[in-house]
Amino acid sequence: MIPDFYGSWRHKRDQELILAEQRALRKQKREMIDDIICYVGIPLLIAAVLAAPTVCQALFH
Repeated sequence: MIPDFYGSWRHKRDQELILAEQRALRKQKREMIDDIICYVGIPLLIAAVLAAPTVCQALFH
């Protein structure tokens, strides 16, 4: 009885640890993507908005 209880408890605990590790990895990836968007995407968007009038003028003049 005790070994069976311990085995099922251990299996459940291992699954919980694996799921927690997967959640932590997903969170880390999400934070990395957020950082990339913040530090690369936003300045790139600002540069595109600032350059748009010049590009449009050059193309349609």
